[in-house]
Amino acid sequence: MICAVRSFALTNATAKCVLPVINSARQVLCGFREPSLGNRTTFSRQGSTMSAEGGGAEAKLAAIPDVEIDPDGKFKYILIRCHGPGDVSKDIVRGFAWAEYHADIYDRVAPGIEALGFDCECIGGGRIQHSRSQRNILVFGYSMGFGQADHSITVEKLKKQFPDYSSITFNNEGY
Repeated sequence: MICAVRSFALTNATAKCVLPVINSARQVLCGFREPSLGNRTTFSRQGSTMSAEGGGAEAKLAAIPDVEIDPDGKFKYILIRCHGPGDVSKDIVRGFAWAEYHADIYDRVAPGIEALGFDCECIGGGRIQHSRSQRNILVFGYSMGFGQADHSITVEKLKKQFPDYSSITFNNEGY
């Protein structure tokens, strides 16, 4: 079953994304859950308090790798924004061939970020065509659940990770 739309609740000052936690393949991916304080998969674009406060927060955030993708193939990817205290944030790219859905990547990555005391949100997704032997990467498409990522941000992160590649580009075509 393909999820066409994720559940989003919008208010004047807040955009919240409510992501279901998938415990088995039989659960419905588009299930809506009411946000609650105990639900760590509810994220807000407003400021929040978190346990990563203090001088070490920026160092912890910097220690999160900018890019983790599979070495070859065509696969789904997501762009995640990690939030530290105040205005501190960082975008990271994660892409893996094992993911059937973009949400599968997020569900696996988010707990690790949260364990460091940071909040995070998926700000979009797409696909990556990675050829290590030809030293090129193409970023394209969109996520049906999270929308299209800003591929230009993704490409800049990939260029820093793979400086010896001959071509790292994007287009907004295809799924």
